[in-house]
Amino acid sequence: MEAKSKSNPKHLCLALLLGLLFGQGCFSGLQVPQNRSVPAKPAAARVLFFVADGMRPDLMESYARQGFMPTYSKLMDQGVRGVNGMVPPFPTNSGVCWYTLATGAYPAQHGATNNTFHRSGEDDFNNSTSYSMPGVLQADTLAAAAERAGKKVAQVHWVGGMNAKIAGPTVEFGHYFSTRGVLAAPFDSSEEASAASFGVSYQPAHLAPANGWTNVPTGDPAAPPRQTLFTIPTKKPAENPDRAYDVYIYDSRVDGTPAYDRVILLPRAYSKNGSMKSADLAPGDFKEVKLRGAEGLTGTRAGQTSSFYVKLINLAPDLSSFRLYFTPVARVFAACNIEACNALPPGGPGEDRLEKHIADNLPGYILADPAPLQAGIVDEGTFAQQGLELEAVFGDAVTGYILGTLQPDTDLALVGYPVTDEFQHQFLGLITPTDMDGTPNPCYDRVQCKGGLDNRVAVREGYIRSSYTGADAKLALARRLMGANATVFSVSDHGFAPHWYAVNAGQIMKDAGLQSTAQAANCRPGGPPTRAKACYSGATVQVYINLSGRDPGPVPAADYENLRSEIIAAFRNLTDPENPGKQVVQTILKKEELGNLQGSESLHPTRSGDVVVVLRPPYQFNASTPRKRIALAPFFGSHGYLPDLVDLPHQINLRAVFVAAGPGIRQQDPVADIRAVDLAPTIASLMGIPDPTNARGKTLFTLFPATFGADFP
Repeated sequence: MEAKSKSNPKHLCLALLLGLLFGQGCFSGLQVPQNRSVPAKPAAARVLFFVADGMRPDLMESYARQGFMPTYSKLMDQGVRGVNGMVPPFPTNSGVCWYTLATGAYPAQHGATNNTFHRSGEDDFNNSTSYSMPGVLQADTLAAAAERAGKKVAQVHWVGGMNAKIAGPTVEFGHYFSTRGVLAAPFDSSEEASAASFGVSYQPAHLAPANGWTNVPTGDPAAPPRQTLFTIPTKKPAENPDRAYDVYIYDSRVDGTPAYDRVILLPRAYSKNGSMKSADLAPGDFKEVKLRGAEGLTGTRAGQTSSFYVKLINLAPDLSSFRLYFTPVARVFAACNIEACNALPPGGPGEDRLEKHIADNLPGYILADPAPLQAGIVDEGTFAQQGLELEAVFGDAVTGYILGTLQPDTDLALVGYPVTDEFQHQFLGLITPTDMDGTPNPCYDRVQCKGGLDNRVAVREGYIRSSYTGADAKLALARRLMGANATVFSVSDHGFAPHWYAVNAGQIMKDAGLQSTAQAANCRPGGPPTRAKACYSGATVQVYINLSGRDPGPVPAADYENLRSEIIAAFRNLTDPENPGKQVVQTILKKEELGNLQGSESLHPTRSGDVVVVLRPPYQFNASTPRKRIALAPFFGSHGYLPDLVDLPHQINLRAVFVAAGPGIRQQDPVADIRAVDLAPTIASLMGIPDPTNARGKTLFTLFPATFGADFP
């Protein structure tokens, strides 16, 4: 491919082993000079950079051919796509890949080495770092570079967008203040135990004769009203109290036949006065409850608006069964410091005006929530309704407000879509008959991985397809708001693979004598003396040695290599007792080998693990079973595997989507060898602005018309 090289920062000095051990040496995250000329006239006046999380290029193309994704189909016809998409960085997890898209840099420069990682040299070896924490990002972004060049920029549901610290509007998902759960009858102790294991509230519904209620329908005398109550337990008591609700159940049809069919909810503080009801539900209703003013948040967030959603999943006419589901109390996370935002009504101390406006006036923040589904207390339809339909109501309203009302003249819109990732995590392994070796999948069409078939393969395939059509609809909306002349880059951060086993990295470490007791949580050490700990996401684990002089731990530098050899042996010898001879581990790498892993500069001097292990499908590390090295997983799709892992007959494709069309993009056959790191510099070239400061990618001139080069001085 024709391409022009970008900045050339010094590579990490891999030969300086001492520097690697103690977090010193050459740091490739430093700012570097930019040598590319800026075109005299931008080829793209407006750009939409759209990312559908976890979308696989092969599935996208298949659904587009079948007519399910007309927007993508039109863009591919008018522009260009990558040959099996493009190559993401390593590891193929969201925290890594979104930052590469945003910066044009690799983990070595932007600093996110996985979704969760450790920063060597910290005083507390118990510390854990998430890619989304403030200040984690160490590289410049395309969004910030565009603003410096005088462009108007907006970020809507763009993962990690807050760390770009732009002035323009940024909406990046939300804050959670409570747990979620169900109110259920009859009570099921096994459901209660399962819910507890996933951090979900399970409360028995004690249905008693209603008393003390005012301003509520009396209903049919043949079905005297009943009452119960539930509580939404807080997770942040300083900002959100436990919230208690009274529940009134009645028969709305006065026909002499008892058939309960309606439920009213209201806060207990209103003493059963139905005029203050929060929701009035029929079976199947899934409604938002806004919490404003005195009902809002508390403490430093006093009076701030939040919300939750509630669904009446089941109400048997004779009350033999009842199930009410509530989502967490949540609030959108947004920031903005432009004139249009500063003209919005002010809130309380420290309350961002854009965040306040969205929380007060638009549908409440909502996303798919896997925990209640995995716990078995909600059905797949409820999970899909929350993650697809309600997300669309919220997400489309926010996108429309930001790009259509608040800043309709946006030059660069960075828009994300989460549902493709969320649905494949839950369903992909349930529709995959065998693994890469042809071994039957025990969880194929069996969500419990045992017993008879669920007979839901077509339904679950439909859920996955609906997430792709949802992405198409979201792209169409954003494109319409940006205008017909906007140049569109529609991509994904990584691909996907089915899995059905979870590997317990902590147990492996304990069995190898690296921890006295197995670590109970991700990136948290096991019992002392702890010589190492595991930080994992998806198929990749980074093992960090508690090295004396670098970390507070007991391992002397003289023992470093021997200990790495022990760690490598522990994972190299990992076998699955249920599948003798099955390859579990794909590859094991020492820290210094991360400098060029399938083209990805993934070696960070202080954030990369001393040993990195990558599994092979159908194995991954999340949601493992305590005290078991390998066990069945409660969800069925993952990423974090090697970037070039592709096995389409077995639903495995870790490559990411790449489609581009519009002004500045030449209509042509599919192009090979596109890398995610190239997108930010390419968009910068089209817009006539300097690259993000730390960009390591290349401008993909092959995508442009032949006359494009004439615009460069």
